[in-house]
Amino acid sequence: MIDQSLLKSNFLGRDGFRWWIGQIPPLSTQGGQAAGAGWGNRYKVRILGYHPYNETELPNEDLPWAQALIPTTAGSGAANVATDVKLQPGDVVFGFFLDGDNAQIPVIMATFGRTSQVPSKDWAGPFQPFTGYSDSIKSPSSDTLKKDESNEQNAKSQKSPRHVSPKQAKDLGNGEVSYFSAIGDTVQLASKKSGQTVNKISTEVGNFVKKVEDILAKYSESLDYAFEWINREIDKATQKVTSIASRLVADMVNGLFKKLAPLINKGLKLLYKFVYNLVLAATGNPVAAHLAGVAAQTAMVNPIKALQDIIPCITNQIINELGGVVKQLLKSIVGNVQRFVSCAANQFTGSIVNSIIGKITSLLSGPLAGIEKILQFFKDFKLENVLRNAVDGISGLASALNCNQSSPKDSGVTQWVIGSGPKNVPPTPFSEILNNANIAAAVGNSLSFDVDLPNGIKSCLTSFPATCAPPTINIFGGGGSGCTAVPILGSIVGRENPSTQTGSMIGVQITNPGSGYEFPPFVEIADECEKGYGAVARSVINDQGQVTAIYVVSEGEGYPAKEIKNYTIGNIVIIDPGSGYSKGDLGRDNYGNIYDLDIVNGSIRKVTPRQPLNISEFDDRPQITIDSAGSGALIQVGLTDILPPQKEVKRVIDCILA
Repeated sequence: MIDQSLLKSNFLGRDGFRWWIGQIPPLSTQGGQAAGAGWGNRYKVRILGYHPYNETELPNEDLPWAQALIPTTAGSGAANVATDVKLQPGDVVFGFFLDGDNAQIPVIMATFGRTSQVPSKDWAGPFQPFTGYSDSIKSPSSDTLKKDESNEQNAKSQKSPRHVSPKQAKDLGNGEVSYFSAIGDTVQLASKKSGQTVNKISTEVGNFVKKVEDILAKYSESLDYAFEWINREIDKATQKVTSIASRLVADMVNGLFKKLAPLINKGLKLLYKFVYNLVLAATGNPVAAHLAGVAAQTAMVNPIKALQDIIPCITNQIINELGGVVKQLLKSIVGNVQRFVSCAANQFTGSIVNSIIGKITSLLSGPLAGIEKILQFFKDFKLENVLRNAVDGISGLASALNCNQSSPKDSGVTQWVIGSGPKNVPPTPFSEILNNANIAAAVGNSLSFDVDLPNGIKSCLTSFPATCAPPTINIFGGGGSGCTAVPILGSIVGRENPSTQTGSMIGVQITNPGSGYEFPPFVEIADECEKGYGAVARSVINDQGQVTAIYVVSEGEGYPAKEIKNYTIGNIVIIDPGSGYSKGDLGRDNYGNIYDLDIVNGSIRKVTPRQPLNISEFDDRPQITIDSAGSGALIQVGLTDILPPQKEVKRVIDCILA
C-alpha cells in the first residue's frame, strides 16, 4: 500500500501530463543566466493561464526557470558533442510541467517560429510580441544580414548570405548580403619569382581599393560614416605598404653604399696620383709631390667619415617619413581609381620610388659635395642612376627565400584570391617600373592613373570598360606551358539586350592542350569588368603532359555573354568512376542524348555518346543520369564548338523541320 501511494505522487508518466504555452521575457530579467554565470539551459518563462498578465502581481524576475530540452541531434555535451540552444527573448515556447499539477518545474520542448506578421518592437508588457535584439544582442549591420526576425517558408524569408564580396552583394540588390567581407581580397604567397616587392605593394593597395568599394557600397546613404571607415582603412594600408616599401629604402641605400665604397677607394688613389703629378710637374721634387698627394688624401678623411656616418641615418629617416608619402598616395587613389590594375600598381610603386630617390638625393647632396674631388674622376657617376639600379630592392628578387637550401619546384602561383582561387600574376618588367616611376605624378599632388605611358606602353585605364567582353581563361602553373582555352556560357539572362546579357560558365573548350605539364595546371576565370562571380574550374592532364580536359566545379553567374554560339558534345571527364555498375547500363542527359558506358569491375572507365547527337544552343550544362544499381559516379560532359559542316547540317535540318 505504501509503494502504491508513492507511485501516485508527482510521478511524470504515471500522473497526468500538463502541457503549456508561454513567452520568454526580456534578456534583462534573465539574471546571471544570460551573462554566462548560470546553470544549464534555463530561461524565465511567463506561462499562459498560470501567470498573470502584468508585472505588478508577478515581476519577470520572479518567474520560474524553465529547463530547455535538447534534441537528440544536438548532443548533451558528452564527449564534447553539443549544439547551443538558440532561444531568444520574446520567443513563444511550448512545454510541460515536470511535476505535473504542482506546476512549479516547467520544461521547454519547442518554440513557435516567428512570421513576418509578428511585430518586432521593444518590450512593452507580458504576452506582447517584442524584438529579440537588445543591448547584448545587437541588430545586424547591413553587410551581414538584413534585419528580419521571421522564420518561415516563403519568398520573403531571410536570404542566405551569398559567396560574393559586399560590393557585389550591393550590386545584386534584392537584399543580398555577403557571406564574408574578405571575399575578393588577395593574399600574396611566398615565391622565388622576381617582382615580389612590387606585387606585395600591388596586393595590399588592391585590397585597400576593394575595402573602399565595399565601404562605399555599405554606407552609400551615410557618406560621413563611410569616410570615417575609409580613413581607418587608409591608416591600416599605410602601415602595411610602408612596411613593404621599407625594403626598397634599405636596398637602395645598401646598393649606393656598395657602389660608393670601391669608387671612393679608387678615387683616393686617383686623387693622390693627380696631385702627385701636378706638384711634381711644378716642383720637380718627388718627395714634395708625395707629401702633397698624401695631404690631399688626408683632407678627404673627414668628408668620407661624414658620408659613412650619415648613410645609416638616412635609412631610418626616410623610413620614418615614408608613411606620410604612402598615406598621400592612398588618399589620391580613393578619388581616382575604380579598379586597381597592374600598371596602376606600378605607377603607385613608381611614385614611392621617386619620393625615396628624391629624399636620398636631398640628404646626400651635402656629404657628396664634400667628396667632390674624389667623384670628379667618375664622370658617369650619377646618384639617381645608382639608386634606380638597385634592382634587388625594386624588382624584389627573392633569393633569401631559398636560404641556400634545396626547395620544391615553384607551383607558379604567387597570389590567391579569397573565394576564387589562384590568380595568374606575371612578373613585372623592371624597365616598366622605372618608366612608370619617371612619369608618376609628384608626391603631394593629385595622382591620376589614366595617363599615357612612354615607350609604347598602353594607357593605364583604371576605369571599367564601356563595354564588357566575355571572361577569359588563364591557365598557369603545373610545370608546363602553352595550354589555352575559351569559356562556354549558358543560362543566359537578359536576352532582350545582347550587349548587356550575362550567363554562367557551363563549360570550357580547350583550344591548345599545351605540353610539359607535370601536374594539372591552375585555371583562373578572369572578368575584366568584375561583374561575374563564383565560377570555378579544374584541369585534367594525360601521361604526355597535355591538358586533356577542363571541367567546371561551379558555374557562377553574371559573366558578360555577348555572342551565343551553338555547341555539341565534346570531351567527357570521369571525375569519379563510382562502383557497382553493370555492363549494359546506359546514361542519358537532359537534352535526350544517350551514352554508352564502358564498365570495368563495376566502375565506369569510359563514356561514349551515341550518334547522332542533339546539336543545339546549350542553355544548361548537360547532366548525365544513369539508371543502375551502381552509385558514386561523377561524370561531366564537355562542350565544343560546332564545326562548319555540322552547322550546315543543322541549318538543313532546321529548314526541313520548318
